[in-house]
Amino acid sequence: MTSKWVLLVPFICSFGFAACSPRELKTDLSADQRFLDVAANPKQFEGKEVTFRAWITLRHEDKNLWATMSDGENWNTLRCVSLINYNSLDGRERDLDGRMVEVTGTVVSDASEGGTIIRLGACRDVAIEISGPSAIKLVIP
Repeated sequence: MTSKWVLLVPFICSFGFAACSPRELKTDLSADQRFLDVAANPKQFEGKEVTFRAWITLRHEDKNLWATMSDGENWNTLRCVSLINYNSLDGRERDLDGRMVEVTGTVVSDASEGGTIIRLGACRDVAIEISGPSAIKLVIP
């Protein structure tokens, strides 16, 4: 009977079951203090380049960074910073979505420019503008 299970495990894992997936990461991790500071006081960081750690969501129109996975799932916008120039991540969405990342970019405290720009899927006007794919790195807990 043991030999049957040995044969089934690779088969089951090949279908992406969570128990076998490399995405089985610690989802209780929280963003670092720099992220929390930017989210709470964006005007203090306006135009400054910062680096912080946060959870990233890239599915559908959701292009945001969150303090925790739970914040993203519950759309807790006070613990969110939206992304600008996320199109530069084309091709990396699948690898990054739902993961803890380190992001470097320039803080924009009002990415809607006083409500004149509609940003579908943005969690709020506070944003970080990234320069390209190298601005986001996976964090392995």
